[in-house]
This record gives sequence, structure tokens and C-alpha cells, in this order.
Amino acid sequence: MTTENVQVLYAKTAGEILFRFYVVLKISKIHEPNNFIFQEQLRRFLASLDGFFRDQGRVVIQIRRGAVFINRTRVKFGYADYHINQAIQAEFGRREVGTLALSKGIEAEEASRLVVLFAGSDLEPDAPFEALQGRLQIPEFSHVQIEKAEAEDPETERNRKSTRMYFLGISHLKAVGESGGGGGISTFHLTKRWMQSIFNHIADDESFLSGLTNIKNYDEYTLNHSVNVCILSVALGRRLGLAHRELMELGLSAFLHDLGKVEIPDRILNKPGALDADERTIMDRHARFGAERILQIQGMQAHSGRAVTVAFEHHFKVDLASPNPYRKNRRLNLYSRIVKITDFFDAVTTSRVYRLRAFTREEALNMMNEKAGIDFDPIILKAFITMIGVFPVGSLAILDTGEIGIVVEANPLTALSTRPRMKLITDRNGEKRDGEVVDLTDVDPVTRRFKQTIVHTIDPDKYGIRIADYFLSRAL
Repeated sequence: MTTENVQVLYAKTAGEILFRFYVVLKISKIHEPNNFIFQEQLRRFLASLDGFFRDQGRVVIQIRRGAVFINRTRVKFGYADYHINQAIQAEFGRREVGTLALSKGIEAEEASRLVVLFAGSDLEPDAPFEALQGRLQIPEFSHVQIEKAEAEDPETERNRKSTRMYFLGISHLKAVGESGGGGGISTFHLTKRWMQSIFNHIADDESFLSGLTNIKNYDEYTLNHSVNVCILSVALGRRLGLAHRELMELGLSAFLHDLGKVEIPDRILNKPGALDADERTIMDRHARFGAERILQIQGMQAHSGRAVTVAFEHHFKVDLASPNPYRKNRRLNLYSRIVKITDFFDAVTTSRVYRLRAFTREEALNMMNEKAGIDFDPIILKAFITMIGVFPVGSLAILDTGEIGIVVEANPLTALSTRPRMKLITDRNGEKRDGEVVDLTDVDPVTRRFKQTIVHTIDPDKYGIRIADYFLSRAL
């Protein structure tokens, strides 16, 4: 077997180990150790260790700088299994454990005691690691070792919280939809608290939150899309100078703007080809369905007026020459004009079954600019394009040095809008690498010229690069 094949096998095995450990920890919080379900999941966890035990004699799970490693193999996560990574890191973090090592020869009884102890809630608030270590220093734990975690990097911790809030939004919106739009007063309070958290994270690091909108979960498109639209809308509202109360109201409206799509059959939502006349009629009703569902949310009364309007108007044109028969006022609500822009931008930059490919962010902005004054409010669109930048966060670009990088932060200065900060992912020869983040405003002290300049952007799909994975990795 080649070295490359061995690495692939180890990576797959490492992922299986972490999944099995996650499952058995979760089961231990529900069932006693003598329960059949617990015993079966414990058996599967121990079976997943066999490969590393056979080849290396031990299994070492480490949390380093927010990433999870098993025997020095980094376990990679996408958005589909990101919750597993978060759960494992939470269990390690609350005990201040950085390394958990299991030696060959560990049997079910010892592993069972370890799982119960590791997942237990009886923490010493001042010294959780020391308390756990003390309990492990007995003969019954001869195959287990732990080491204390290193101090957390503040930026990584902030990114982790932002990412957690992002995925929590998807889960929460799904619950709102499944409740039929109701869910009780507590549901609305949760929505408001989530919105406040998103607002705080945008204020702390708008670039990272914008980067997270590159996450495109095709299986949960409507939910994922609504969270992206919410983030982009609040960020745009801040640029337009809206007050905090207005931003919260805008965020709620954007978050719920597509709630009516839960009424649309999947066969229509995910139809590969063009919709026929009857299907188009049904699809067009989602705006009305959304408005009706928002009115059913308990506690939403103070905000329902704007949210209902946005749900109903977010596909209307702003062209005054094309009035809609459903409204007497020919001018769209401000929030509707904002959400229409962010909704379209996120939609066309996402791959769908009925579209050959997703547009790049630059292509989307160019397309929208051509429709300014017809489909989109020209003033708000100009503010949006300025916010997104000439090279939007998440763009993949080639530099004049031959290196390829991902735009991670737009330059706020208009005169330097073509010089963002970039994460390098290849060297000058095109070989992949985990490069540094460079500032394209840096000048060579000898030549007094910029060290690096973007030549042109490229489509990440053509190169098999998932931009979202980079931003997720910054939270690991």
C-alpha cells in the first residue's frame, strides 16, 4: 500500500473513531452502562480503535488550536458533521483536557468507566482537569492517560462561537417551520436571542460572518439560505446606518422571509427542469404562505408588520414602471429592498438542481449591477457592492506571483478596494499548502511596489475547492 493510500485510510479511521466516541458519550448521558444500547455503542467504539492499536499500539485524541487530531492525523469536518466536532471539543473543553490517550489492551469494563467519567456532570468548577486526573490515577485505568489543554486563542474562540451561532440558526429555523409557524412564546424569545447574538458577532468580526455565508447546504437549502440572507441583510443595514432596534427588526424579517417555502412540495422546490405554469403558480404562493405563517408566531406582534411585508414583497421589482397589483403603494418597503438584494445574491451563488452551475460572487454582483433601478434599488445596491467589495470575501484568486489564495477580508478603504487580505492555499508552482494570510497592501521596501496583486479570480468549483471549509477550519 502506498504512503498516500495509508494516509487516506488513517484519515477515514480517525473520522470513524471520533464519530463512535461522540455517539457513546451521547448515549452515556441517557442510558446506564449495563444497558444494551450503551454496550453496543461501546463495542463499536472499541472496534474502531483496532486499526491504530494494531499499527501504532495506541490511540491519541488531541485538541490543538481548535482542531481535532487522532495520532497526528487531523480529522476534517464539513458542515454536515460539524456538530460532532463541536460536541467533542465541548466535552474536552469543559474538563480542560487537551489530550486523551488510550493504549492497546483496553477492554470494555475500563472503557465503560472512562466514558461515564468523561461524560459526567460532576465537575470541579475551579480545577476540572485536576479532578478528572485524580480519578484516573488508579489501577483500573492503566490504559488511559490525559494531558491538560493549552490556553485557547481568543480569535479561534470568537470564530467558534460565531460558527456555533450560525448552525444554531439553521436548527432553530427548522424547528420554527416544523411547528407550523407557532411554537409558543418561548420560540420567539429564542429567535430574538439568536438575532442579538448574530448582531454582536457581526459587530465583532463582519468579515468572518460574511465568510460563513459561503456555506451552502444543498440538503437544507431554504434554511441555510435564510441564515445567509439574515447575516448579509443585518450587515448591509449597519452600512446604511440603521439603528439597533431597526437592525433587529430587519434581521428577524430576513430570517423568516422564506418561511412560506415549507408549504411548497419538494417535487417543485427541487425540480431539475423548468416549472410548468401550474407549478410556477404554486411556487409564487410561497410569499403569501410565509406572511400567513409569520402572523401565527406568538410574541411576534410588535415585529410582524415589517416581517410580513418582507415575506410578501421580497420578489417584487423596484421598478416603479412595473407596479404589482397586490400593493397600492408602488414603492417597496426599505427592508424588502434590502432583503431582495441579499436574497438574490445568495440564491444565484448557490448550486441548485435546476441551474448548471452557481455564479461566482463577482459574476453575481455584475449581473445585479446591470439590473439596478429595475430589479434592485440602485442606492442600496451600491452600498451592498461596496460592502461586499471588488473581490468579495470567499473569492478565489490568482496573484501575479503565481500563488492562489482565498479572500478573507475586504479592504474598507475605497481607494484600496482591490487589495484585500488573502489566505494563500498554493505556492508559486501551484502546489497546495497551508499558507499564511497576506495583506495585499504590503509594499516591498526596496522596489516600493506592492508585493502581490490579484491578476484575476477563478471559479472554485472548477478546482474542487470548497471555500466554506476554510472558514469552518478557522473555528476548529
